[in-house]
Parts: sequence; structure tokens; C-alpha cells
Amino acid sequence: MRPAGGWDPNPPLQTARLRLEPQRAGHAGAMQAVLADPRVHAFLPSSPPDVEALRERFARLESRRSPDGREGWLNWVVFPRLDGPALGTVQATVRPVAAEADLAYVFAPHAWGQGYGTEAVGALLSFLAGRWGVREAVAQVDTRNHASIRLLTRLGFRQTGFTPHADTFRGEGSDEFTFRLLLAAPRADGQAFR
Repeated sequence: MRPAGGWDPNPPLQTARLRLEPQRAGHAGAMQAVLADPRVHAFLPSSPPDVEALRERFARLESRRSPDGREGWLNWVVFPRLDGPALGTVQATVRPVAAEADLAYVFAPHAWGQGYGTEAVGALLSFLAGRWGVREAVAQVDTRNHASIRLLTRLGFRQTGFTPHADTFRGEGSDEFTFRLLLAAPRADGQAFR
């Protein structure tokens, strides 16, 4: 179901160097190539998935909303603007009533250290504030993930919490920091995912 008025909750986005395509089941092969590298999973409780599992997961997410309709599930696959393989993904779980969104992102090792993550997440934040009226963005980050912490700090996020033993994977406990960023005021037209 699409939002009232034909408003697209998850449109294509572009930056100076990147294009963010709304994630679809057809992106499974491109993202499996990104997620196949075990380095991507160093701070995630996951392992490289097979392409069929990704295709099924991406197909479920194409609804762009939770089953109860209270959350928007927004997902983009990030590519170089002109041409090239997938660089990663940016995602937001939006809770319109609270005007907040949880962010997640993953980038391929070949994309690390080039500012692509900062550029893509920055585009996502602008979209969330301008089109969804999100006032606060939240990210949970493994305390050992220094690159992700730098990305969030560059974008103006502040560490607001610490959760010891937030997760356990590969036989190790994982502590997490919570980062938050206040965004622009909500939209005057009250547009929300319905």
C-alpha cells in the first residue's frame, strides 16, 4: 500500500557522487557481493548471506512498512553515480508518530575511507527531515567500530548512551553506543506514512 496522495516513501536519491536506488528483491545479487566479505560482519551479529535469503528478505521489505503500519521501512542500495558495483546500503526505520528514525548502513571494504558512507547517510538524513518530518535520528554502534563512530560524529551525532553486552556473537559480548542527532523541524503539511 502506498501513502495517501501517491507520495513515494522511498524514492531514488542522488548526491554529487552517488545514486541511492530504492532496494528491491532484484538488488540481492549486487548486495550479496557487498556482504560476502567477512570484514563487513566484524561488528555485526550476522554472516555473509546467500543470494536467495537476501532476495526473500528484500522482497519482504518492499512493502516499505511494518505489518502493523506504524513504521516506515526505508532501504536504499548505494551505487557510484555514473557506473560501478554496489557500494553498500543505507536504511531507516521511521516512526512517524514519534518523528524519529533508527539508522543502519553497511558498506563494502572497497568503499571504505572515501567518504561514501558520510555522503549517503547525509543524503538519507536530509530526506528524512524534509520528506518524513523526522526530528531525531538514532544509531546503535558496536563500541569497537571506530570507522562508524567517526562517520556519525562527522555528521553531528552525539553519543547519548552505552549498553553493555547488547549482543553476543562469535562467542564474544558486544557493547554498543547510542548516537543521536536532532534534525530540522517537522514538515508543515504533516505528511506521514499511512
